Amino acid sequence: MRRTNFIATSIACLALATLPVGGVFPEPLPIKGPFFFVHDPSLVQREDGKYFLFTTHDKAGIITANQLEGPWTEVGSILPNNSTIQLPGRDDIWAPDVSLHDGEYYAFYAVSTFGSQDSGIGLAISKTMEPGTWVDHGLVFNSTTGDAFNAIDPNLSIDERGNPILSFGSFWDDIFQVSLAPNLKVVTSTPVQVSFNSTSPNPEEGAFVWKHGDFFYMFISSGLCCGFVADDLPPAGNEYKVFVGRSQSAHGPFLDRSGRDMRETGGTLVLGSHGNVYAPGGQVIFTDKQINKDVFVYHYVPAIDSPSPFNDTFSSLGLNGIDWSSGWPVLTEL
Repeated sequence: MRRTNFIATSIACLALATLPVGGVFPEPLPIKGPFFFVHDPSLVQREDGKYFLFTTHDKAGIITANQLEGPWTEVGSILPNNSTIQLPGRDDIWAPDVSLHDGEYYAFYAVSTFGSQDSGIGLAISKTMEPGTWVDHGLVFNSTTGDAFNAIDPNLSIDERGNPILSFGSFWDDIFQVSLAPNLKVVTSTPVQVSFNSTSPNPEEGAFVWKHGDFFYMFISSGLCCGFVADDLPPAGNEYKVFVGRSQSAHGPFLDRSGRDMRETGGTLVLGSHGNVYAPGGQVIFTDKQINKDVFVYHYVPAIDSPSPFNDTFSSLGLNGIDWSSGWPVLTEL
């Protein structure tokens, strides 16, 4: 009973510390199906309406459903036989980023180990996204010890001129971008920093760029993502949360709602801890064709309703709608 009181009090304090100006955070969509681990999700809806969810670990796990609320079912992995990238972590794939291009599905993924800059971003391609159909094309870009950046958490986007760019980064000097060749397999520029948080311990990672209306919006996760213990949490506000900036160019500069540059510790809060949702992040967006809405996709650590509260082993899928009417993303219930 004392443990439950501690958890409830902690969440109440965290919610107050991270609420967005003028509102409260909505609850995620309740989902059905057996429990499954989700971290750094990527969610794609195939032309036939079937949903494919991809996650860190399980060699880039694949989870599917026919309805957004589920039931969701684990069906396999993108790289069941490991990545061809010859780096430690090739058997533990991180942060797959999946999108459709020219009739095929491209999955950029990361190979690394915790705390290392010896990291690589790879690419696998499939025509259907089904397990057993992915072909690994190996290394696209890498980082080594001493670089200003870390080559993990890739995100592919198309800029205002129709050219592909890859956003990436975690810790060190945070978020960078490189340009890609039209075949998406070759980097054609040097890395350029597009976001940086100078406050410690609030590193940025998980960049995601989304075009809406006249602007490109860059979302990042900032704070500590994982390894939580219920009785020894980070100071309130230092856990994972989601920020955004926008620009008329996919290359930036990305400014927050107050006009501050994301390269100068800017960012408008989109989502933070609240209720049973702790340390949300790893965000992406997709447009659901069944409900004709943009859906905000993320993972979070259940604060109370899990076998072990605040344990990121039980990280779960979060889904919300988005209201763009103000020119800025405001989350809603689905």
